[in-house]
Amino acid sequence: MLEKEKHNLVLLHFAGGSSYSYNFIKEQFSNDKHFSALELPGRGKRFDHTKVKTYQEAVEDYLNQIKKSIFDSGPYIIYGHSMGALLGYLICQKLQEEKLPMPKKLVVSGKKAPNIPRENKIAHLPDEEFWKQIIALGGIPEEMKNSPELIEYYLPILRHDLELTESYQYEKKPKLNIPIDVFYGSEEAHEEDLAGWRKETTNEVTITKLEGNHFFIFKHVDFFTNYFRNIHKTLNHNYV
Repeated sequence: MLEKEKHNLVLLHFAGGSSYSYNFIKEQFSNDKHFSALELPGRGKRFDHTKVKTYQEAVEDYLNQIKKSIFDSGPYIIYGHSMGALLGYLICQKLQEEKLPMPKKLVVSGKKAPNIPRENKIAHLPDEEFWKQIIALGGIPEEMKNSPELIEYYLPILRHDLELTESYQYEKKPKLNIPIDVFYGSEEAHEEDLAGWRKETTNEVTITKLEGNHFFIFKHVDFFTNYFRNIHKTLNHNYV
């Protein structure tokens, strides 16, 4: 289960998500104390907090949460999907710049290499077209697709988060010094779109394709459950 090493898995949600976004994985574990699901302000448990205005502010917000609660709990790993993957990568850059305790590994999914510009920008679209584009990405529960109340609640959060990610401009910085595990969906990208991750660290990068669209992670619960159960064994192998 992760009991031996007690690595703290820091979870960073995707656009429109919250600290509850990875419950579909956490609920597979009898003890989830090793999971630290963070969230940005303006949703979930932080709904009444003022939203960040830029992706740089998002990085700082997450960084402050990590400084307050993660460092004292021992070795940790950062995992993020899509927006969470981008922010996880940027957080690792900040940690390294500030010479703070680094995660033992960065795990990203649903994110092309950070040097690849985002082609399909949708945050500026009118509500109806924007919502159609969101549904096309996958990951939206059926009960939410046609619920005016849920759409009214989530649409501003989704638009806000996509404005953050779509404003990101790649900046070449010193390479990270930690391993990176990359996962992507067969319907959302090609391996050459992910190859750039190999240039972002001096350490090992593994790239794994799984069947599905942008939200392929929901189709592979068993895979990710086993992956996170066994990740401490991989770390023991790499850090002896």
